[in-house]
Amino acid sequence: MEVFDLSLEILLEVIEQKKPFSDALKDKFVSDIKLRPLRSQVAGLVGCELRHHILFEYLLKDIELEVAERSAVELVLANDYFYHRFDKAELDDVLKEKIGEEKFLLVSPVIENYTKPEEYVPLSVKRNSQPYLSLRYNVPAWILKVFAHFPYFQVYRTIKKYSRPVTTTLRAREGVDVNALIASNNFAATKTEGILSYVGKESLRRNEVYRSGKLFTEKELTKIIFDEHRVSEPSEVLLYNGNADTSLEKELIESYGSSLGMNIAVPEVDVRPDVTSLIKEKGLRNVNFFSAPDPQSMQAAISSQQDLVIVAPNSSNFDLAPTSPDYLLNFNRDTLTGLIENQKMVLEGCSKYVEIGGKLLYLVYTLNMKEGPEIIANFIKQHEDFTLISERQYLPYESHQTTAYLAVLEKKEKELTIAPPLNEIASTQAQSQNVASASSK
Repeated sequence: MEVFDLSLEILLEVIEQKKPFSDALKDKFVSDIKLRPLRSQVAGLVGCELRHHILFEYLLKDIELEVAERSAVELVLANDYFYHRFDKAELDDVLKEKIGEEKFLLVSPVIENYTKPEEYVPLSVKRNSQPYLSLRYNVPAWILKVFAHFPYFQVYRTIKKYSRPVTTTLRAREGVDVNALIASNNFAATKTEGILSYVGKESLRRNEVYRSGKLFTEKELTKIIFDEHRVSEPSEVLLYNGNADTSLEKELIESYGSSLGMNIAVPEVDVRPDVTSLIKEKGLRNVNFFSAPDPQSMQAAISSQQDLVIVAPNSSNFDLAPTSPDYLLNFNRDTLTGLIENQKMVLEGCSKYVEIGGKLLYLVYTLNMKEGPEIIANFIKQHEDFTLISERQYLPYESHQTTAYLAVLEKKEKELTIAPPLNEIASTQAQSQNVASASSK
């Protein structure tokens, strides 16, 4: 069964080689045109397994299987328990060929449990416990510990949301007839002007309007934040985006056009040709788009202080979980220390360019307090000229469907310490000497 063989190959790449699911799919189906008709079936089956991988590993933990054999069983479990797209008897026969009759008999009790969804997580696992949440919603135990500072109901609702795909939202570019797009039944309005949700049945990549470049994917929250903290001419704005997603740069460009000066810094310009193309297409000469591998030294690219500085460094980015079923599974916790140090460096470097009276926005897509509130608290302790105006943790089950932490700071004049006059100092010293002399007598 070719679909099963391809699914097993891709699953092993994702789980064993830690290859991103999207890259594994792309490498397989872009390189071989003949296989492309099978892409959706393979993506569906493997994606389903990845969204329940921790549960399947737990159910098979006491059965001795080779890695490839275990993965083959888990694909069958994914179909029988949740996906239901392939004939069960056919998959059972395929699995027998893969692992042999003897091992098939060992795993059969787990496979046949598909008729009892209430017992997918064994009843021996206490409900309302972290192990239950991990198995039920496919979140590694260590990540649940990162979320432990939130109340249980918030953690529950958050990871439940992570287990389900989210609606794709898009930004309509200037001049696009939004009403016509809505009338096509492929797009629906959101509460935010200029942001549409995709409700079409075909793949978004095949939609003509999207392919024409009139729309680009963007979180609804991004536009809300940019609108709430909008500045007017003759202001200048600095954006630092360390995330792979380029929607922040595009929103800034679409939002302001040629109305004010924009400095846009990213780790490497060359890997963001879509931003460069957008600037050229709009004929903008007010955008300074440059590489800043080290935000501590951007003085060569920025000539003046900025009225608004938006700092969005790379983060643990748990917001990717709903769209990337392997993201939490393969997230390397050892990278957190480096991410946090980079966030501190980026914030410190960008803060130097905030004008007195200007705002500094710090935005990270995470629930990790060490990447959000703790960084801001330490920054304020070290920079008395910055005041925290507001901070908010956005949760994925809220209307914005986004995991993000946003802090808004304002820069003020430093308080000057004025030294007392010399005659006052001399008088104070004399009084001290008189007191000392009287005490000795």
